[in-house]
Amino acid sequence: MGFKARGDGESGSRGGPARRTVLTRTLGAAAAGLTGVALAASTTASPASAAVRANQADWRFCVKCYGMFFRGYPTDGVCPAGGGHDSAGYNFNLPHSIPETPTAQHNWRFCTKCYGMFFWGYPDNGRCPAGAAHAAAGYDFVLPHDIPQTANTQRNWRFCPQCYGLYYYGYPTNGRCPAGAAHTMAGYDFVLPYL
Repeated sequence: MGFKARGDGESGSRGGPARRTVLTRTLGAAAAGLTGVALAASTTASPASAAVRANQADWRFCVKCYGMFFRGYPTDGVCPAGGGHDSAGYNFNLPHSIPETPTAQHNWRFCTKCYGMFFWGYPDNGRCPAGAAHAAAGYDFVLPHDIPQTANTQRNWRFCPQCYGLYYYGYPTNGRCPAGAAHTMAGYDFVLPYL
């Protein structure tokens, strides 16, 4: 352990190392060992922790426009059917800031004006119910699509090419689009996780 030898300046009453020296060195070695264990544990836990941090909850279905909106603020944004959005159903927990794959599309963003989820992958930003185009902020959401529905996911979420919003395509009507009339359906069948 690297104790001081007799005559190195600190010795106990019986000629060996002083008690303080033994305790200090033993505790120091134990602390170094615990630091190594904690470091190893944090290294192995990082991928799981990162996966948990790469989701955002409080995304909801609006019963008036059928759109996906963020319900994490005191107000509920602007709904194309008038007033604020009105939430119902599942609390969606959407992945973000992860690599795009053949079955997960990135460039889905939060609009600071209407609080809706919209696709930010074209030169313009679609049509916002609060006027003009959507305004992107926050995370780059990466939404799974064209995969089997499981116990904690819901399919039938679609892209509307008129407003660029994400809306639910599981009813006989298609909700209300800010570009006028109902949403129209295009692209992937998004399968979204919920809590």
